[in-house]
Amino acid sequence: MLKQDAINNLRLGADQKGSSLLEVAIVLPLLVLLLAVAVDLGNACTAAITTASAAHAGALYGTANPTDTAGMVQAARTSAPSLPTLVPVATYGCECSDGSSAVGSCSIVPICAFNSIYYVELDTTYVYTPLIPYPGLTDGFVLHGKARLRAAR
Repeated sequence: MLKQDAINNLRLGADQKGSSLLEVAIVLPLLVLLLAVAVDLGNACTAAITTASAAHAGALYGTANPTDTAGMVQAARTSAPSLPTLVPVATYGCECSDGSSAVGSCSIVPICAFNSIYYVELDTTYVYTPLIPYPGLTDGFVLHGKARLRAAR
């Protein structure tokens, strides 16, 4: 009987030799998918941060040159070379020092003419396309950045 138990134990050990390989074959695709999702999420976060940073860079340029909207757009694009399809839109205007009576492009003088200042605003938009297709997310998603700063008049 002892000899039969030893033979049965050997058979059980022989049956388990391929089980580790089978477990790896089942779990590995899930781990690879999880890694791909983590990399994709990291890329999306980097694109969102770069989009917001480009808006700030363009507005910062605008504080020195408030009426140069083309320069603000160029500064935003220059600060985000990794996002070639970034769409920056720059505007400027005048407002009272307390933030009221904003007038776009300073077309008319605000009511508080003796105490008005320039403001510059830059909005950036970028469409992020994921590395792997997700159900319900066909064209990617839109990331926005916005910066509004004051400039001396």
